[in-house]
Amino acid sequence: MGSGQEPPPALREFKQFLEFLQGLWAMLAGVSVVFPLSNTLAQIIPLAQWTDGGFAYLSPPVVTGVTTLACLFIILWTFGKREEMRSHRTWDSLPRQAGRSFVLGIAGLAVYLVGHYTVKEDFYFRVLGWGSDDLRRIGGDLVLLMAYGSFFALATRAFLLLGLREYLRERVEAS
Repeated sequence: MGSGQEPPPALREFKQFLEFLQGLWAMLAGVSVVFPLSNTLAQIIPLAQWTDGGFAYLSPPVVTGVTTLACLFIILWTFGKREEMRSHRTWDSLPRQAGRSFVLGIAGLAVYLVGHYTVKEDFYFRVLGWGSDDLRRIGGDLVLLMAYGSFFALATRAFLLLGLREYLRERVEAS
């Protein structure tokens, strides 16, 4: 690439993304991607298969992997929408959106914990009469996966929106 030549769009995007990640809130969003992985070490949120936990067919590594991918997707998708947010001057509403995301994430965690303990206490057999190998239990696994993943994805989104507000404000002040 010679002097005065514009870098390719992909490199320009990547450079902007790296600049964005240098902010405090964006760093927290980046770190929140590994929160699901840390749960395998610290086990703060219970994550196990039945009889020790709520999942009948999905294993903890699968749940953690899907959740981590969802968090990565949220980061890239939201960052990709930054120009749309800048042009509409919507960054003033970003803290409210972040608050809503966080509250919804906590609600998702509550649904997950209630579901996890309900299934662990043999809800499927006692209430529905399903055996331990009943394939209908996959529906419960999917609900638990979505609730578990929503907590991490929405917490990531909350941090990201606050970071995006900071990033957009700096860009407007610089221009």
